Amino acid sequence: MATKGNLVSSIEREEKICDLADHELRNKCRFFEDKYKLSSDDFYKLFQEGKMGDEEDFFEWKALIDGIKEWRITKECLKDLIK
Repeated sequence: MATKGNLVSSIEREEKICDLADHELRNKCRFFEDKYKLSSDDFYKLFQEGKMGDEEDFFEWKALIDGIKEWRITKECLKDLIK
């Protein structure tokens, strides 16, 4: 049977995984930011408005940003579990 301490430790480990994924995805976004001289926030806004075109890079960049958002949501949910 799992104890509360074990559960908290497991959740904290999962939070670290979220942080690592967030960091890795942000690093990948920096490649596109440097390449296109545009912040990810500005890119995302322009992409959502249909102003960036259909290049494969743009869909990959958008997917990276969406991934960052999902990992951050997951981390917040995990934090809520141990409040």
